[in-house]
Amino acid sequence: MPTTPERDLEGKVALVVGGSRNQGAAFARDIASRGATTVISFAGNQEAAQQTLLLLEKHDVTAEAIRSDATVSAEVDALFEGIVAQYGKLDIVVHTPGAVIKKPLVDFTDDDFDHLINLNTRSAFHTLRATARHIADNGRYVVLSTTLTAIMTGTYGLYSGSKAAVERMVLAAAKELGDRGITVNAVAPGPVDDSFYRGAETPESIAAATHHSPQGRLGHPADIAPVVGWLISDQAGWVSGQTIRANGAMF
Repeated sequence: MPTTPERDLEGKVALVVGGSRNQGAAFARDIASRGATTVISFAGNQEAAQQTLLLLEKHDVTAEAIRSDATVSAEVDALFEGIVAQYGKLDIVVHTPGAVIKKPLVDFTDDDFDHLINLNTRSAFHTLRATARHIADNGRYVVLSTTLTAIMTGTYGLYSGSKAAVERMVLAAAKELGDRGITVNAVAPGPVDDSFYRGAETPESIAAATHHSPQGRLGHPADIAPVVGWLISDQAGWVSGQTIRANGAMF
């Protein structure tokens, strides 16, 4: 069947790491709507994964949800190896897991540090390394970062630091994989109104962020999905090693 503009990912195989909820689910729905075989991984919430899977299957594509903890190297390797064995290739990888802890650096514990580095930095490293080993030529990798890496961050200091490391890995990987036509990019949203953001904030800080927005609102997963969606397209082949900030001019 010829590919139509609406089904421009027909014949491709995509993995959304952390694709069961929030922005990850929005990315997975966009990818499935464009015709790609869509695999989502999830660490623990099987109910959310199954609900998202049902939405993906409505787009008449092959879809699968696989339990895999992105902070565990062996599980990530098994995930990628299994996808390639099952579907013959892997063309697109989108990485979304993360965590936020807000407090002054002086108040952070060693456990806090380990938690943020594991969820934000180590998990991205695991999937980026596995991508380099398994993705097909001309493939696409996109990881979520945060706009906070580019501004004064206050109590977000360790969070933004753990994401800044990811942006540097993106640049290195883009140079290493460029000769295979593979692009590697980060998308750095501002505040996005989902359960991840609301779980880390107070009503007062949410109101302040909304007031600070030139558009008078927080972002939504649907605002970020088209940015990721373009970066994984064939049209974005000359964009690599970049961090794209999507924040409604908030920062």
